[in-house]
Amino acid sequence: MQLRMTKWSEKMEQQLTTRKEKQPLRNQAEQSARLVDHLLRWRYLLAAVIFILLVAFKVHGSSLNMWDAYVSEYADGQKSSLIAGEPRGVRSDEWLVQTPFSLSQTQTGLKTHNDVITLNGQDMVVGYNSPAWNLATLAKPFTWGYVLLGKEYGLSWYWNLKLIGLILFSFEIGLIVTRRNKYLALLASVWIPFSSALQWWFVSPVGDLVFFGLGFLVGIYNYFYYHSSVRRRVICAITAVIMASGFVLVIYPALQVPLGYLILLFLILFFLEFRKKIKLDKWDGVLIGGALLMTAIIVGGSLYGSLDSLKAVMDTAYPGKRVSLGGDMPKRDILLFLTNWKMPFQDVPYSNNSEISSFYQLFFVILPLSPFIFYKKIKENIYGFVLFVYCLFNLVWMSVQFPTIFAKLTLWSYVPEQRAMLSFGFAAVLLSLWFIDYLWNRQAKIPMMAWLGALGLNVVLYFFVLYTGNLRLYVTRMDIIGVLVVATVLIVALFKRWRTLFVLVLLGIIMVSGAFVNPISRGVSAVYGKKLAVEVEEINKKDPNQLWVGERLMYGYLPMLGVHTFNGVAFTPDLEAWKPLDPKGKDTFIYNRYAHINVEVGNQTPVLELMQKDAIIARLSPEKLKEYEIKYAVVYKPLEPLDTPTIHFEKLYGPDQNGAYIYRIND
Repeated sequence: MQLRMTKWSEKMEQQLTTRKEKQPLRNQAEQSARLVDHLLRWRYLLAAVIFILLVAFKVHGSSLNMWDAYVSEYADGQKSSLIAGEPRGVRSDEWLVQTPFSLSQTQTGLKTHNDVITLNGQDMVVGYNSPAWNLATLAKPFTWGYVLLGKEYGLSWYWNLKLIGLILFSFEIGLIVTRRNKYLALLASVWIPFSSALQWWFVSPVGDLVFFGLGFLVGIYNYFYYHSSVRRRVICAITAVIMASGFVLVIYPALQVPLGYLILLFLILFFLEFRKKIKLDKWDGVLIGGALLMTAIIVGGSLYGSLDSLKAVMDTAYPGKRVSLGGDMPKRDILLFLTNWKMPFQDVPYSNNSEISSFYQLFFVILPLSPFIFYKKIKENIYGFVLFVYCLFNLVWMSVQFPTIFAKLTLWSYVPEQRAMLSFGFAAVLLSLWFIDYLWNRQAKIPMMAWLGALGLNVVLYFFVLYTGNLRLYVTRMDIIGVLVVATVLIVALFKRWRTLFVLVLLGIIMVSGAFVNPISRGVSAVYGKKLAVEVEEINKKDPNQLWVGERLMYGYLPMLGVHTFNGVAFTPDLEAWKPLDPKGKDTFIYNRYAHINVEVGNQTPVLELMQKDAIIARLSPEKLKEYEIKYAVVYKPLEPLDTPTIHFEKLYGPDQNGAYIYRIND
């Protein structure tokens, strides 16, 4: 009896000791949970404080410092604005087009029609979401900084509002697809914004459309989720108006069409979720009706004023005449997300990093397991099923050619396979988030042999993709081994429910792939702090409203300084501008397109040439310069040898370190 009591006493003591050992861990977990709850409760205030600080210090992620390679000499007292990272030459859509458009606007009065970009100017509603004093700017919140605060703070506003907004919207969409799982929503708030695709395409229609699409869905869902609060309904309605209008006014059908279908599917899911939970009241009539009216006014008013420009764009040889039928995507390229981790540190040799970038996701893990997930369980897994079907259609579109009539009726004729790849990857991330929640929090039963089979299939598939095709030129054998090991650890951790390991590995992949893409810079000295810029602005101040021309990349640089530049980037082609070079219109195919307009000044016969689908070059003689009434030229060679009895080139500047000269063209 005494022996039995002794054993019982020892057992109780052991249990008490175990409880004491576990108590600190439990307390630590509770403290961490409370900290997370506090951060989430105050997330909008915290985001606002961070945003204000970043804008106050003029911090941004633009690759404007690429101009250091082309305009190198800083003026006295000026220095590079680069803080960390590497400006990306491949992101010329940003540092050579979109940011110059926005900066040019701040120098020329924020007009809807910018008079200094190309001979007869450009429409800023059509031109890359540029800031202007018009209705369209109401739907472009990341351009408000340019309007309110000027170029330096405006550039910082653009980058930080978009990034912080994406983080907040991604958290909210994470809550939606994971049934309010705040930890997976936090994972979404990193996974989506820092995905390789969004970082490489951050300042482009891709980043804009994901931002607006997420914001619209969050606004609509939360309108009904917080239906009991009129104040929240008002906020959500305003958000939905801005985001819906912004989505439409991006005017980029290549991604608007597939993301538009995804948004429509989500709206159907929201309706199914709330139809029996919500009873509409008089406030809904006012708010929903008002939201629809405001959206119609912003979108309709903006597009009506730009109808001629839109028609001109639709009638271009590129991109207006482009028709996609699907099936033109190499199958192995669908898994290019496996190489995203390497691109911030080494460029892809056979393509450009932006086109190769994608979203890291788990679709090909989910695909072979879909019968176990959805068979006879579609209703309770409706969000996952709809996302799965949407991803599957995108996959088929990329792999199989469709009839022309189907493509045109569904508007998918506007969607190149490379852009369908982006919509597929984005939706696959949302599906992956849903699947993680399904697996970890819904007592999902997937046989071990099934998920081991999916693991084996993915490893074989990954190896095949990495070891064959163009990727052999990019990844080494050690790279392949590393990718396969990391992918195996990630998938095993997912199914074994090793949550911490899975999250750490996934976040590592995402952050390495995305966080090092764009540089960290401060201010705009990379443009306005240069000797050449100071000289151009001084000349323009003394002799304003004159027409300039620039060789090489000056077509992107000069408009930022506020001078009227003959050549630039033409979103809307100006057919009349080329009459002196093509009086009979024989070369319309060359210049009737979205085009980077290069110029070369010389004694050669004036001619227009197509360099590539989005670039042309105009070779201008001295006589053509005079015919166009061009008074100033930034060139990279002496022009005195081109003097004629009636035309004299007067050197005002140069050569500088880059070989640039400024000439005045006199009679």
